[in-house]
Amino acid sequence: MLSLGLQRIFAAVFMSLMALSPAMASDLMFGSLQFRATIGSMPSSAAYLSITNNGAMADRLLAVESSLAHKTELHTMEVTNGVMKMRQIDGGIAIPAGKTVQLAPGGLHVMLIRLKAPLNADESYRVTLVFEKAGKVKLTGLAKRPADLKMPSSHSSDAHSSDAHSSDAHSSGSHSMDMPKSN
Repeated sequence: MLSLGLQRIFAAVFMSLMALSPAMASDLMFGSLQFRATIGSMPSSAAYLSITNNGAMADRLLAVESSLAHKTELHTMEVTNGVMKMRQIDGGIAIPAGKTVQLAPGGLHVMLIRLKAPLNADESYRVTLVFEKAGKVKLTGLAKRPADLKMPSSHSSDAHSSDAHSSDAHSSGSHSMDMPKSN
């Protein structure tokens, strides 16, 4: 049995360590999550949002879990020799302290590959963002017609933290698609 003095020391050390712990989901704010609605039997879609880190420590979006698709990947769009190419991002997306990162059409985004069902415009869908420090954060957003997709704004959403979420296993691998650059 520990003496009362030793218990107080352990409690003080524990509280100090908690104050130094990594960023929590409460340090992150999310702009409205939007999905690209599918047309016909499109096999894939994308999700967009903004992530603002109000904490003092950087975090990293490692993955996105979703029951909407067989596979999800973090992607970026790059222009190489006049051709726009979509590339999978290895190692996640950095979310610097005090900064906002936009996942938007034509840039960083979440790819939903081999959809299990169409994403209908104006219907709500859910994903779970997996962060290195903040853990899992569930978000719900609307599917929008491609013409109606807007850049996400930096305000709070219906996010909440969760450590328990069942999802499909995601295989890793490269996925790239060459698309002509629009003028």
